[in-house]
Amino acid sequence: MRPRRLTMQAFGSYGRKTQIDFDRTNQNLFLVTGDTGAGKTTIFDAIVFALYGEAGSSVNRKDGTELQSQFAEAGAEPFVELVFTDGQEEEGGVYTVRRSPRHVRPLKRGKGFREESGKVSLILPDGTEYPPKETDRKLEEIVGLTKAQFMQVAMIAQGEFMELLRAKSDDKKNIFRKLFHTELYEKIVEELGRRRREKQQDMARIRTVCQNEVSHAQAPADYEAAGELEELKEQILRSDRLSVSDMEAFLGALSGLLAVLEEAEEKAAKAYAEAEARYLARRDACTGAQQLAALFGQMEKAGEEAAALDAREKEMREALDLSGRIRSAWEIRSVFRQYEEAKERRRQTAEALQVQEAALPGLEQASREAKKTQETARESADACVREHAKISERTARALALFTRIETARKQVKEAETSAREASAAARTAKEKLAEEEEAGRELGRQIRRLASADARLEAWKAAKDKADALEKEMAQARRLEQELEKQEERLRDLQQAYGAQSAAYEQSFAEYEGARRIFLNLQAGWIAREQLRPGEPCPVCGSTDHPAPCRIEEEHREITRDYLDQLEDRTRELRDRQEQSALQAREAGALAAQQKERLQAMADSIWMNVSGQEEDSPSAEEWTVKEKLARGGEKLQDHLAALAREGDCAQRDVRTLRQLEKELEETDRRKETRRKEAEEAAKRESEAAEKLAAGRAALESMDTSGAYESAEEAKECLALAEARRKEAEEAAAGAQEEAEKAGTALQQALTRAEQYRQQLPDLERESALRRQEYEALLEEKQAEETAWRELTERYGRQEADRLQEQVHTWETRKAAAASRYHAAKEAVGERERPDPEKAKQEQDAAREEMERRNAALQAVSACKSSNEAVRRALEPVLAERGKVMEEYRKLDGLYSLLAGNVSGSRMDLETFVQRYYLEQILQAANRRFRVMSGGQFELCMCDLDRAGKGRNRGLDLMVWSAVTGKKREVRTLSGGESFMAALSLALGMADQIQAGASAVHLDIMFIDEGFGSLDEHARDKAVRVLQDMAEGSKLIGIISHVTELKQEIEDQLIVTRDEEGSHVRWQIS
Repeated sequence: MRPRRLTMQAFGSYGRKTQIDFDRTNQNLFLVTGDTGAGKTTIFDAIVFALYGEAGSSVNRKDGTELQSQFAEAGAEPFVELVFTDGQEEEGGVYTVRRSPRHVRPLKRGKGFREESGKVSLILPDGTEYPPKETDRKLEEIVGLTKAQFMQVAMIAQGEFMELLRAKSDDKKNIFRKLFHTELYEKIVEELGRRRREKQQDMARIRTVCQNEVSHAQAPADYEAAGELEELKEQILRSDRLSVSDMEAFLGALSGLLAVLEEAEEKAAKAYAEAEARYLARRDACTGAQQLAALFGQMEKAGEEAAALDAREKEMREALDLSGRIRSAWEIRSVFRQYEEAKERRRQTAEALQVQEAALPGLEQASREAKKTQETARESADACVREHAKISERTARALALFTRIETARKQVKEAETSAREASAAARTAKEKLAEEEEAGRELGRQIRRLASADARLEAWKAAKDKADALEKEMAQARRLEQELEKQEERLRDLQQAYGAQSAAYEQSFAEYEGARRIFLNLQAGWIAREQLRPGEPCPVCGSTDHPAPCRIEEEHREITRDYLDQLEDRTRELRDRQEQSALQAREAGALAAQQKERLQAMADSIWMNVSGQEEDSPSAEEWTVKEKLARGGEKLQDHLAALAREGDCAQRDVRTLRQLEKELEETDRRKETRRKEAEEAAKRESEAAEKLAAGRAALESMDTSGAYESAEEAKECLALAEARRKEAEEAAAGAQEEAEKAGTALQQALTRAEQYRQQLPDLERESALRRQEYEALLEEKQAEETAWRELTERYGRQEADRLQEQVHTWETRKAAAASRYHAAKEAVGERERPDPEKAKQEQDAAREEMERRNAALQAVSACKSSNEAVRRALEPVLAERGKVMEEYRKLDGLYSLLAGNVSGSRMDLETFVQRYYLEQILQAANRRFRVMSGGQFELCMCDLDRAGKGRNRGLDLMVWSAVTGKKREVRTLSGGESFMAALSLALGMADQIQAGASAVHLDIMFIDEGFGSLDEHARDKAVRVLQDMAEGSKLIGIISHVTELKQEIEDQLIVTRDEEGSHVRWQIS
């Protein structure tokens, strides 16, 4: 890739359209010269922007509105256009790329600005345009380098490579990893470390499982090999690493114990079966005795209840008779009430008939008089209606005339007022219109003075966004610093908690083991004591002589199976807590280390950014993280304060501009409104004059002569006629209502009298019938009226039912008692009464013997089951442990070697691979360094045998002196020697990067400053090296303001800057 022509407009410090033709040079080595800040480096930034869409290094990246020039006119579009070849000029291959950054421009209509998005176009050698969405990928493919690689190869900045020259191996490793993509080797070591940690975790888990299972093993105290088993157990539990020989010996001892326990279990099971059979026989006998005793009790109780019920038989017969007489009395009383009600209805109907017949003559006379009064009132009302109609017609005509006259007078008066007001409004509207026009002209002058405020605000926003992003990064670093302090404190707390949990577990485990040992000893001794018989062998030791049977001490009576299970559960819970605490402590430690590493990286990044704002930033290699953050924060706050002042001024101007624009729009609207108001006022003035003349003419033409002098007189006459009509109609309506009421009353009286005459014979017959029914019922019941009245007054109707229910209950209970007595007597038969207490005592004795036999069996079975479970659990775990251990040995050795964790060999795999690339770089660098230094110096790596001692020094650089024949630290070089070494290293790295990228032909290089530190002799040699490089097709530009270089390099691109921005011109030899 070789640039042919570069065009810039409104880009960086270049306001006007500027074109640089690189084909004009007679030599491939040229000088870019000019004062500091003139815009020399901006030329290289423009090339990078055209190819990759952003300018600057990764530390000081620039894009978007930051690249828009402040020297350009408001409407000028910022862009960069680069014409270049792909390295095969003879075969064609000329490309043209044009790229515009994101920028702001004035609105085409109205006031204000709008933001335009960036755009790019690529014209291929055949003249076609490449699709814009894929242009960035295509450009990287043509150049053959990423932006980071292009910045390393095509731009050599003194500061960056001076740092690389003196950087430690770990810092170089990070740089080379990005350039040569050696992260694969780092990932290999990380993957080995991860697998190694997994195997460590598996081995720790297996050890924990084995120790946990071994702790569950139990041996009776009288077991002859109990001491050997307990010693192996304690040795395994105390060991930090699992011993295979100890585990095999433990499993052998455990198998011998299980054989002994199996034989003891068979004997205990046989004894328990015999005791259980005896207990079942005694239990059945006790149950039969209790059932027979219950039958004797039931028979006696039923006989006593039957005798008591027989004694109440006379009382029940009397209650049954009284119940029947009460029912008959209440039946007679009901029929008698019906007879009295029928007699009362007949009397009331006869009296009502007499009342209606007496009232009929008066009602007939009142009806006749009311009809006569109605006819008279109707005639009077009709006459008043006719008179009211005549007067109403006459007054309506008069009132209409008076209304028209009054309306005409009002219209004339209103027209006079409107004419005066319209004339005044027209004058006022003209004056206001003149005022608004003058205000608009003044606002226009103020807006023109603030026309550049939006552009200044957008530039300030871009700078503020960068500062805010840096401030956010600083805040994030502060938060991470606080989190790290909390995490380290949490780590200390977790470590203390682990110590406490470990001590609690050890104490609980010791308590559990002691209690379990005592429990097993007691079980074995107690079983033997209960089964000891003179002359018979002991079930535990087999001896026929028993001089000292086991005695249970008082303090050991509380040690039961349940108590032992509780201790075991508590110990297991404490062990789980101990393991959980250890895991939490390890995780907290790893997290603290990660946070510390992240904080260091963030502090370095922040300091690099904020120190880049000044040219004289001091070296910060020896500062702590807090010092870097503190000093970086101070620099950032100073920058933010300056930006805040600048932003306040820009925002104030923009707010003023917006307010003025808004006021101008309001003024324009008000001016248009005033103009319309003036036209409307003039129109209303003319209309008011015409309306006034018409009203006066209509008023003069109206005739005021008529039947009434005024409208009030006409209204009074009409009101009087209306009152007379209303009064007459109300009188006629009242007379009609009275006539209707009188007729209705007469008709109702006649209807009721006829109804009573028809009902009276039926009521007389009903009364006679009810009396006959009452007398017949008295005769049927053979009762007297005084007797039934006395019974109904004394007893309620429900009393008969209560007595009947009482008799029924007595009969039911009597029959049930007799039935129970006979059933119990039949069940007892000829058997004698048993003794249940004696049978219960015999059953309890048999149950106690069975429980003793069962306890002995359970103790032996539990011990055997527990030990069998331990053996079953250990055998597969030990097999797994062998396989895991073999894999761990391989991974541990390989990881330690490749990660540089072996004493005397601290260099890791990635560093070893990167030494290959560094060796190639140094070969290319030393070709230039030997020439520049007059054959005095060569760059070399730290020797391989010293590269891993103490720390990783595999990428540390040394300098070999031909004068002394010795190697020394590269830091001992002087300023000029360091520049030559850094320049040589940069050229060598560029060669290596270009060689590593396939089909890359990069025929351009810029070298930025650094020549001022060289003496005349060294500068000549450096220039000669660059001239040798430029003898081929490579175009090399030296960016410098050193005066002496102007004499050594004839082709010069001179950059100047004035109030209109930067300008360039060629000075060709």
